[in-house]
Amino acid sequence: MLNRETLGQGPNLTLIHGWAADNGVWRTWVEAELAPHFTCHLIELPGFGDSPVIEAETVSHIRQRWRAAVIEALPPGQTALLGWSLGGLIAQDVLLHAPERISHLIGLATSPRFVQVEGWQHGVPPQLVADFMQALVVDMALLLKRFWMLQWQGNPGARRLMKQFVAEMKGRSLPKLTGLRQGLILLRTLDFRQQLNQITQPTLWLLGEKDPLIPVGWVEQLATLQPQAQVVVIPDAAHLPFRSHPQETAQAIIQFTV
Repeated sequence: MLNRETLGQGPNLTLIHGWAADNGVWRTWVEAELAPHFTCHLIELPGFGDSPVIEAETVSHIRQRWRAAVIEALPPGQTALLGWSLGGLIAQDVLLHAPERISHLIGLATSPRFVQVEGWQHGVPPQLVADFMQALVVDMALLLKRFWMLQWQGNPGARRLMKQFVAEMKGRSLPKLTGLRQGLILLRTLDFRQQLNQITQPTLWLLGEKDPLIPVGWVEQLATLQPQAQVVVIPDAAHLPFRSHPQETAQAIIQFTV
């Protein structure tokens, strides 16, 4: 069973973190900005934070078992569902398979496909994920530090925030190797572009203008993929808008869901 923390009071809002993170990445922000408005449920993905590893080898098994574990961890009744980065891909998968449980979808610094492919240049090169896979078994701690720093690229004046963030992340227990590997497999393979039009719940894509991993230009495809979706772009934010622009990020979520 996945680890879930609950904070605050109000309508349900469930949050799913990204790769190489855990609930600690946004707990302080949630307490300050969201808990006064929502009952916030923070779910840790398999092999991250205090959630156990889920044994699965094939892409389909990893996807099915991660999705089932997250659905099991959802609060009773309906919830708004927010996913950041990898968590955003998982959130889309959860909604498509358990739509009756989800009232709103919020994709934070995420998209329907993370990796570039023919006809979709709005992501990271496949080689980056392949390099990460190799680096995992060579020096996991060094790779994680590199990734934590990468998320701040493009954010003006972020050096102080980046140093603080990296020091904070290094001070916590590292994710499990299996969780990291499975997460990379899902980042490489999940693709919901052709299923976005099946989503009937109100949807908000909340993006950083300077995000080095999720180029904001992908939203130009929404006119075809999901014309009813809303988009908010946070000026000067990179891949961690809830850390660099905490009030603006929270306000967009509150205005969308309340």
